[in-house]
Amino acid sequence: MSLRSILSSSDSEERWVNRIGQYFEKEVAIHNVPVSVFNVPKAISAFKPQAYTPQVIAFGPYHHMQPELYQMEKYKLAAIKSSLRPEQILNFQEIMIDKMKELEPVIRACYHKYLDHDGDALAWIVAIDGLFLLDILRGYGQVKYSQRKNLTRDAVLCRDVMVLENQIPVILLKEIRKNLQLNSVHDADDLELFLMLRGFCQIHSPLKLARMSNLSPYTSCLHLLDLMYHLIVNHQATPTRPQEQVLGLEKTDGQADEEKHQSEKEANDLILNVGEIVEMGMRLGIGKKVLKPIKVIQEMPWDKISNLLGIEMANEHDNDNHPIVEEITIPSVSHLSKFAGVKFSHTIGGIGDMKFIQEEATLYLPIITLNANSEVVLRNLVAYEVALSDSTGKLAQYVDFMSGIVDTSEDAQSFREKGIIKGDLTNEEIADLFNGMNRLSGKARNKTVDEINEYYNKRPMVKGYNFIKKRVFASWRILTLFSTILLLLLFLLNCFCEVYGCPQFFGRSS
Repeated sequence: MSLRSILSSSDSEERWVNRIGQYFEKEVAIHNVPVSVFNVPKAISAFKPQAYTPQVIAFGPYHHMQPELYQMEKYKLAAIKSSLRPEQILNFQEIMIDKMKELEPVIRACYHKYLDHDGDALAWIVAIDGLFLLDILRGYGQVKYSQRKNLTRDAVLCRDVMVLENQIPVILLKEIRKNLQLNSVHDADDLELFLMLRGFCQIHSPLKLARMSNLSPYTSCLHLLDLMYHLIVNHQATPTRPQEQVLGLEKTDGQADEEKHQSEKEANDLILNVGEIVEMGMRLGIGKKVLKPIKVIQEMPWDKISNLLGIEMANEHDNDNHPIVEEITIPSVSHLSKFAGVKFSHTIGGIGDMKFIQEEATLYLPIITLNANSEVVLRNLVAYEVALSDSTGKLAQYVDFMSGIVDTSEDAQSFREKGIIKGDLTNEEIADLFNGMNRLSGKARNKTVDEINEYYNKRPMVKGYNFIKKRVFASWRILTLFSTILLLLLFLLNCFCEVYGCPQFFGRSS
């Protein structure tokens, strides 16, 4: 089997050789241009790939040439022409394309993935998509809260604007504005562009943002998603508490999962044995009075009982091809409330202000607004954070926390009533959103999770439940062994009766 190549043809290989030779020295000279537009790894996108790819329109070279998205090209060109002056349209090649071609090494340096486009195609892609993005951003610069409804016309495009692989680097947007002389003489730092980008983030961010003064310098953002990410993680009312790493000799997630699967297997073996015992008893002609208790055991709703005990029963219809979503270990909202008396309240701060105060038995969480595009925004923000080599992982930890604590629509409703969750999504949609998020924060966990688990496990009702669960789990092996021995004895007895007959014992005729 031949390995897949980043190049699509021999012509592409020739272009690659020529490009490497032509731009080798220039590429070395632009080492200070950071890679900012990453392609999402399959390990992340496998759980919901459509959330990481544009569905309507492409921005940038990664998806520009895809047939299902290219039908929007006429729409882009029409919007761009309406925003340009006639002389700019006539001289577009000279004032835009030729200058963008000079920036080809810079353009390529911004993108993590190899770009199989020649210089002309790359210049046109960046120019068209960059201008179209600027057209969308126009009007967000001085946006007021009362004007939000007027911006909903772009809602269908805003989803794709926030996709990680769809980002247009700010350094290229600045060059486009400079080529068209859109920035004023006093706008040396492109403050107007930053205000447009921040205005967009203000409208579409699911979490509250930091003030402009918290970003220093404010124009250092790499692209729109990068700006929203840093505005979110830097919004904090209290100093950041150090995150704790998993240390010591405690059980790893893999060991805990192995023990859980072993318990599930033993429980399933027991139930299968009970079923076969009933069937064997019927063959032997054992009276209904003797079999009635066994039938009752067999017909009990073991799936509901197992859920109550924290056991997941095996499902023959489960598809092993689908990846299993992993969550952090933390009780749900309803369990914390019912069994531990934990209360919930919203905080005016950001994700760094999430905290649990044991004296008040209260969990404080930032306000999150969830609408139609919020899941795509959250997923791509976390994917971008994972791609950054110097990130603290704060956003991934917050999303993992919400995914672990919100299990059902009742949990979502509880948070909605406390003002923690806002937005247009239904409670069921909120629960589905968080239940579909796979854990991305790794072994690192914040102190809040440890404090909640410690407080919860010390409650009398929870301690009693854990004691019973432990005893039940311990009894599975004994019950399974006993049922296996009983089944073997009945099988031998059945074989004996098939040959010799046992009417004197079971009232069967030979």
